[in-house]
Amino acid sequence: MSRHDRPSRAHLVVVVIAALLVAGGGVALLLGYRAERESGAGSPSEPPAGASVDPRDPSLSLTVDAARKARAAQITSTFENSTLDLQYGFAENIGDGRGITAGRAGFTSGTGDLLLVVRRYADLKPGNVLAKYIPALEEVDGSDSMAGLDGFAAAWGQAAKDPAQRRLQDEVVDELYFRPAMQMADELGIRTPLGQAILWDTMIQHGSGGANGTQAIIRDTLDDVGPVDDDEAAWLDAFLDARLHHLDHAYQDAETDADASSQSRIDALRSLLDSGNLAMNLPMEWDVYGTTFRLPED
Repeated sequence: MSRHDRPSRAHLVVVVIAALLVAGGGVALLLGYRAERESGAGSPSEPPAGASVDPRDPSLSLTVDAARKARAAQITSTFENSTLDLQYGFAENIGDGRGITAGRAGFTSGTGDLLLVVRRYADLKPGNVLAKYIPALEEVDGSDSMAGLDGFAAAWGQAAKDPAQRRLQDEVVDELYFRPAMQMADELGIRTPLGQAILWDTMIQHGSGGANGTQAIIRDTLDDVGPVDDDEAAWLDAFLDARLHHLDHAYQDAETDADASSQSRIDALRSLLDSGNLAMNLPMEWDVYGTTFRLPED
């Protein structure tokens, strides 16, 4: 339980007074309340051990449950940066045909989202170390060119030490990828946290539009198996098949073995789907790029 979830001091006083007024039951009430606080029982983020949970419960949605949203972000982080820790300061040309990849969600110079972050940071803090790269980023947008970007990776790492720049990354991720993905999920009838997480991860890697974007993958899945209806897991399995097909096309001209990494990413998501843990309860475990990642029980 975080400090924001703890009852206020005034609330505790009310509980104590109420307990004292309940003859014979006061001690039990206080002890039960204290045990619940210390054990974390009743947390909206995690059900009690062994409890049956409906993964379509709206209270578990990534739009409501911050802990589950954080887990989804960690899963994507293992795909983007091979770590559970969000890598705000990462910046490198990874040879995937998109120029420089940077930040917690893999913003790229070739797709425009990196330019957006740099522009907004310049608006927030004029003259920062990244501002001088705006003209070069404008020139290379839509290509894998690195022209004019010498020193950018180091400058990005320096800028990412600023909490304001990291918050800006979070805001852009929500604006470009999280909220649109949640809207897509809602329109499709995807209600489980894992289903939402898969769509969010797809948006981060593919974007929304274009021949290999998330919308195209959704259309192909609908053409193949129809609407989600009552079997969300089966629909998501077909969606991952369609996504892998589009990844094969998206990275066919990449310098690195993007096909293998894409296969590993899809395999990891499918393993989570096959586990049946659509509610994204802890613990969670998956393998990607030959490494096992685990989110343990609290």
